[in-house]
Amino acid sequence: MKTKTLFSWKFMSIFLAGISIITIIGCNDDDDQDYITIDSEAQDGEWVNFIENLSFESIILTENQDDLKNALQQAAEGDLIFFEDSDLQSSQHLRNSKGAFFSLTGFDGEEIAISNRTTSNLTSDSGKGEKSDKNNRSCRILEITRSSLSSDIAHYKIMVRMGSGPFDVVRIHRVVRESRRFRPIRTAGNVFMIHGSSQDFDDIFLRPGIENPDTQNSSPFYLASNNIDVWGIDLGWTMVPLETTDFSFFENWGSNKDTGHVLKSMAIARLVRGLTRQGFGRMNLLGFSYGAAVTYNAAIRETKQHRILRDIKGMIPTDFTMVYEQNDDPFAAGSCSLSEASEMAHATGGYANTNGAGFAAIGQAALDDPDSDSPFAPGLTNYQFAVAAAAGPQTNGPDWHFLGGQFDGQLPSGLAYTDEERWFNLLIALAPYMPTYITAEGFSIFCPENREGIIADLNQVKIPILYLGAAGGYGQDGVFSTTLTSSSDVSAEIVTKFPNGPRILDYGHADLFMANDAPELVWRPLRDWLANH
Repeated sequence: MKTKTLFSWKFMSIFLAGISIITIIGCNDDDDQDYITIDSEAQDGEWVNFIENLSFESIILTENQDDLKNALQQAAEGDLIFFEDSDLQSSQHLRNSKGAFFSLTGFDGEEIAISNRTTSNLTSDSGKGEKSDKNNRSCRILEITRSSLSSDIAHYKIMVRMGSGPFDVVRIHRVVRESRRFRPIRTAGNVFMIHGSSQDFDDIFLRPGIENPDTQNSSPFYLASNNIDVWGIDLGWTMVPLETTDFSFFENWGSNKDTGHVLKSMAIARLVRGLTRQGFGRMNLLGFSYGAAVTYNAAIRETKQHRILRDIKGMIPTDFTMVYEQNDDPFAAGSCSLSEASEMAHATGGYANTNGAGFAAIGQAALDDPDSDSPFAPGLTNYQFAVAAAAGPQTNGPDWHFLGGQFDGQLPSGLAYTDEERWFNLLIALAPYMPTYITAEGFSIFCPENREGIIADLNQVKIPILYLGAAGGYGQDGVFSTTLTSSSDVSAEIVTKFPNGPRILDYGHADLFMANDAPELVWRPLRDWLANH
């Protein structure tokens, strides 16, 4: 069944301050009723048309009447409230809401009806100024695209403006199995993934050094093939082009901004999941490397909010730590020094960290001319230097490395678990720039004066946690942070090839998503945890 006026939104986003009663409208053909039906059998994705019309400050999703009452109290002007339950009583009072209200009915059937009709008398001026109000809201859906990764797995991209800055735009990804176009299967679990420094969703998750994802080389493809609804994000700074020279827009761009963008993106993901028959429930949040810091920050931020505003069900911090067990850990001190150096660079106008551009040059040289002398490291070939950048010890910890290597004396001669060409391809795909302030802010958590505050914040976190680690990355160091939370459901999976050392030969930081045996050692236990959470 379809209505004749699908997606006519003259009444969309009606603010309800002063409106006293909402009436649920059934799912039937009546052109006089202000509602939309989304036909989940449709081949052209009617839910896409609905999403592309949205603009908002925040999205609040509710699953029962108690949640709805709290949502009405918490909503601010410009917020959108979505109510999943079809049993809302007509006497429900909405006086306290400043947000726009949409009720969903027929949720478990083949159609979903979305209504914002009220029994109050709306004046002829009620919609006046709505267009300008929408344009002034911080969040707007810009574009939704779909492509096929296989005969039954689709990849969606949703572009969302998050503010007025030139790069206040994020790209949300969804990788999911479908029974037909725009019709996802009923999945067995979900995850929202945040990439690390200088990366994006494609670089480290969907296509890490490869062109065609499958179950053996792509964690989202693997998870989607095993009935997990996979979401992710490209943070705004990943879309700054290489030719950029003016980075003034990066001046105040830190992890708090990224955290806010992630949480708003999760709300959008929850809404789309609801509209595509997955339910409005909260989601599991996975963050890799810097993304793990954002994951912790998001979980901590939600402890300070009313529960109705929270989007995180469980979290999977991946190969990162917020607090070292020993207060005098030398690598905590080194990270604090890096923060101070980044603060100095930022104070003198160095707003952009260019590591991504540098790594891309290293990768390109290794692909184009592997046997020639490296311009970055005299005495090594381009191939040798690129491999050393992956497998050689870094400053993050004792013998910490990106990828496990094979050694000929002190110099890595190749990679042990990940194909070299994949590493080179990953390097050339990295985002060229990220804000310096993120480095300054991110590494400052390891400074002694911040330790107790971080511990106190972690103690407020009570959601389920799975820690994923690589013994040659942060490994066991990342477990300690999880023990500081108040969660009663904490588990850890640390991949190791050498339980008794040497660490320099063990599974590396990025092997978790790039190694040939990652599907068995990393993604399968992740899938099992997601299916049970």
